[in-house]
Amino acid sequence: MFLFLIISQSALPPVAAQTACQLCAALPGPVLPAKAPLRIDISTSLDFSTAAHTDSGQGSIEIDPRTGQRRVTGLIALSGMALKGTVRLTGEPFRRVRISLPTRIQMVSTMGAKAEITAIVADISPDPMLGSDGTLTFSFGGRMTVLDGAAGEFHARIPITAEYQ
Repeated sequence: MFLFLIISQSALPPVAAQTACQLCAALPGPVLPAKAPLRIDISTSLDFSTAAHTDSGQGSIEIDPRTGQRRVTGLIALSGMALKGTVRLTGEPFRRVRISLPTRIQMVSTMGAKAEITAIVADISPDPMLGSDGTLTFSFGGRMTVLDGAAGEFHARIPITAEYQ
């Protein structure tokens, strides 16, 4: 008997942030205050798609942040399309930004079962900067692990923060 597992992620609404990084090395010259607030828009939510348990009752689904490819271990992939998350930052052109993603997120199904997203990674450079048009677009992915036959439709919010440096 298979238990069906529909897995998705909902993103946070747009957020404005304009704080300076207090832990970064000092840049040559004065750091000018931002003229435009930094805005985060989630273009695509991370979606692990639909899968079912095998006999083991545990497994994981991993979404690659660059390709969006889904890897399923210990589960059976069913219908539906898996999606990598896509974020668009807008703000002041050529400003460097610091982007933070959590390392672990707990998910809860509509039936009260639990799963966990780990290995949350983005496809951004180590020193990201907004482009000449004031935008930076990047993707993110991660690994969702379910244990002990957990089933249901899982949801969680992945808090993504961005600040000017």
